[in-house]
Amino acid sequence: MDLSNAITTPENTHIVDSCLVISKPAMRDYLTQVRASVSPEMAVCKRDLESQVHEWRAHNFFYKLHVFRSRTHDVDLELKQPWYRELFCRAVSFFYFWD
Repeated sequence: MDLSNAITTPENTHIVDSCLVISKPAMRDYLTQVRASVSPEMAVCKRDLESQVHEWRAHNFFYKLHVFRSRTHDVDLELKQPWYRELFCRAVSFFYFWD
């Protein structure tokens, strides 16, 4: 996936067409490349890589189930995430078997 699909700000990382990346290693690689290409104050650099992968996988899980497809086609990885949302994404990510 092209790095131009990642729109980064200090508070959020928006990845267009994130549903096209289905494997955990590919998600990690993509986020690592994005981190290397932006300044350190961007949200993608400040947040834990694994928590971002869990959230991405949770979005993909719902996309594959055809739940909220218009909202889960892309992913927004916000810097400040409530603990309960992170826990929810971690749990849902466990059930994502498409990689």
